[in-house]
Amino acid sequence: MANRELREWLGLTLADLLVYAAGAAVVAMYVVKHSTAELVLAVAGITLSVVACPLGMKRDPQVSGFTNTMKLVAYPVCVLLAVGAVVVHYIWFSN
Repeated sequence: MANRELREWLGLTLADLLVYAAGAAVVAMYVVKHSTAELVLAVAGITLSVVACPLGMKRDPQVSGFTNTMKLVAYPVCVLLAVGAVVVHYIWFSN
């Protein structure tokens, strides 16, 4: 049980890796200067975070109730952050 719990907290699950990739895509969207690339990165970031959400929110009987509760909160917050970053980008940074 301790190894599974530690792996959850270190962010070494598939859902965590998808969230990291989503974050990288959203950050890259702010760096690139090509409108098509921005759009592709925005869609990729949102899609990856939305796919990661149900994967990460699954209850795991091998980890504590606290960890399962944190998973229920953290993954939807990641989706909101990705969507919020894309909206902010297109409202303030698009000309």
